[in-house]
Amino acid sequence: MVPEAGIFPPELTALRGAGLLFAAVLVGYALIRRRSLRNADVLILLAAGLGLAIVSGTEITDELLSAFSFEKGNGGRILGLAVFAIFVLFLLILRALSQASRNARQLSAVLEGLAWEEFRQAGLPERFRGKVAVLVPAYNEAESIGYVLDRIPAEVCGAATAVLVVDDGSRDGTADVAAEHGAAVARHLINRGGGAALRTGYRLMVEAGAGVVVTLDADGQHLPAEMERLVKPVLDGEVDVAHGSRVLGQADRNHFARELGIVFFNRLVSAITRTHVTDCSNGYRAVRATVLPQLVLRQEQFHTSEFMIEAIKRGIPAREVPITVERRLHGHSKKPAVVRYGLGFANAIVRTWLR
Repeated sequence: MVPEAGIFPPELTALRGAGLLFAAVLVGYALIRRRSLRNADVLILLAAGLGLAIVSGTEITDELLSAFSFEKGNGGRILGLAVFAIFVLFLLILRALSQASRNARQLSAVLEGLAWEEFRQAGLPERFRGKVAVLVPAYNEAESIGYVLDRIPAEVCGAATAVLVVDDGSRDGTADVAAEHGAAVARHLINRGGGAALRTGYRLMVEAGAGVVVTLDADGQHLPAEMERLVKPVLDGEVDVAHGSRVLGQADRNHFARELGIVFFNRLVSAITRTHVTDCSNGYRAVRATVLPQLVLRQEQFHTSEFMIEAIKRGIPAREVPITVERRLHGHSKKPAVVRYGLGFANAIVRTWLR
């Protein structure tokens, strides 16, 4: 007699047996580790084990696959299972990316909070109240930062300056050198990127009541002597943000690929913002501190274009002014290789514009 079709398979093959065994392992692991795992993770493991048990030990999935035209024979059932598995994997990837993004934001908030607490306990906020705050993010720049700090003017356009160096997890004594040269120092315990260092600095300067915040690199590429060009239009009330532009000014020659990338991204940002932009990758800028809370800044590394696009989207009055960009004083650039840098920069532009 031919056995009637039912829920359970007519025979237990080696493949089905292996599937049932693995399903039992998943369920057992979830139950044993339920106190140390998140509730969501336990539920995912239990669901995965139950699903695998159903697929391996019953014929229920055949009816489901048939509904989607995945019939038995010629690998149709395997193909159908693969399609559904890819869909589930896609959902799990989305969840992992969302969780990673949330963890990154929480870590940034913790680092900013620790930096602010250390900053406040040291009595440093009063040093910046009402002044032109010069914000210098730095990562392993002990050889260059002293030279840069010594050339920052004591006042710009008649307004006193105060310097904050955000040490982004340096391991070469950058913070000590900065302190020796008279700068206030805030520290990240680990390296998070120039964008994260600037976010911390912006928060400290806003809460300290600074009037204008100027950002420049610690590697000597930006000239402190040109700071007045950026600060003057902000102090005069003409704009709230003054972006430095090497295209309007001058710059030492860079690698051809990077030069080409600058041209391409300037045109891309100009096109999507409908605003003429000459240098979207320059970090030398001055901004009125009161507008900083309006900006949504999330980029850890590719932050220059994010700031410019955010300012344009928020309708903040801005202007580009000519500045000089020279070669770094010592060491090598912290930027990634050309292709990776280009992809990251493009990703930052698109994500900033779409959000």
